[in-house]
Amino acid sequence: MATSKYLIFGAGFYGENALIQYGSDNVDFFIDNDSKKIGTTYHGKEIVSPAKAAELCKDGNYTVIIASLYAESMAAQLEELGVKDYSFYLSPVHGMYETDELIVNPYLQQKEAKSEEEWSDSQKLEFSREEVNKAVERLYKNLPLFNHVEIETINRCNGICSFCPVNRNSDPREKAVMSEELFKDIIRQLEELQYSGRITTFSNNEPLLDDRIIDFNRYVREHLPKARIHMYTNGTLFTLDKFKTLVEVLDELIIDNYNQELQLITPVKEIVEYCETHPELELNKKVTIVLRKPQEILTSRGGDAPNRKDLREYPDDRCLLPFKQMIIRPTGQVSLCCNDALGKWTLGDLTKESITDVWYGTKFTKVREALYKGRKFCGNCKYCDTFTMG
Repeated sequence: MATSKYLIFGAGFYGENALIQYGSDNVDFFIDNDSKKIGTTYHGKEIVSPAKAAELCKDGNYTVIIASLYAESMAAQLEELGVKDYSFYLSPVHGMYETDELIVNPYLQQKEAKSEEEWSDSQKLEFSREEVNKAVERLYKNLPLFNHVEIETINRCNGICSFCPVNRNSDPREKAVMSEELFKDIIRQLEELQYSGRITTFSNNEPLLDDRIIDFNRYVREHLPKARIHMYTNGTLFTLDKFKTLVEVLDELIIDNYNQELQLITPVKEIVEYCETHPELELNKKVTIVLRKPQEILTSRGGDAPNRKDLREYPDDRCLLPFKQMIIRPTGQVSLCCNDALGKWTLGDLTKESITDVWYGTKFTKVREALYKGRKFCGNCKYCDTFTMG
């Protein structure tokens, strides 16, 4: 019997987008692992458990659409339940924001934590911890190449965000700017590897402080045609001409518009007006303006976030980031992960070693071995409450 209906695994942001794409009339149920959601409805569709979904799929009448950042884990769960007919709404190398909305207010999806305790007690954090632990188990014995590269070409930011250990008022790092020669050598090595994951010329910094940033991204596009190029910026240094030039090169541009009252800053207002008056360019498909507060409680960054004092320990949890990320500082030194903003850990030096030698080398291997056993075996990682799929 031909499949004619869908079940969407993930009753959240991406599930909502999948419902729109596949059509409400073609979707009978949502699936979710959250016991509080099961039995309720989402956009008029009942939310069922994965076990119930497996029963519904037995006769071959349904295809499951996995719509979540935790897609790999969900696929493994479906396989264990005997469900083989599923597909992914998001590509494995998906965008950072899979939305056609030009302006996104994240506080409408997840309310702002009013205290450190509220942040630490969030249910999403607990679910994320479980998913990270499962993903590390899968990758530990069969390590692929990284699928996310951050190249920080200048280690400075002009922002004053209270949660950031390298905001302009408290950045302890010695200023460093990557040489053009080193940058091109890194891209050359990635080209030889036929790299097709995510790449960005940004890490713990404001990329537009580097006047070469557009030319660097052009070089990436020329030599890594299969890679997905994205960039985060606070947008303060944009002119409209610079925006138009840069957005042509990127696959995705995320502008974090920092304003405590969630008002658009002047350069971003000009960008919004340009995007809205040129709908034929469909810039909303690659540009996302995220309304952000500079004074906010977020992750502890391994205990380095300036506005986090009440640090909890996560001694037995694993971390996925060193299994998926390559974070390169302007000096060519490779950091532990994107949360190592201060560069406390150096796992390699690309001025002396190749990318693959660093990735599969002794230091990275020891870090992964430690984190497989638990964060308590990896320095201040035990204080880190970042649980992301990389």
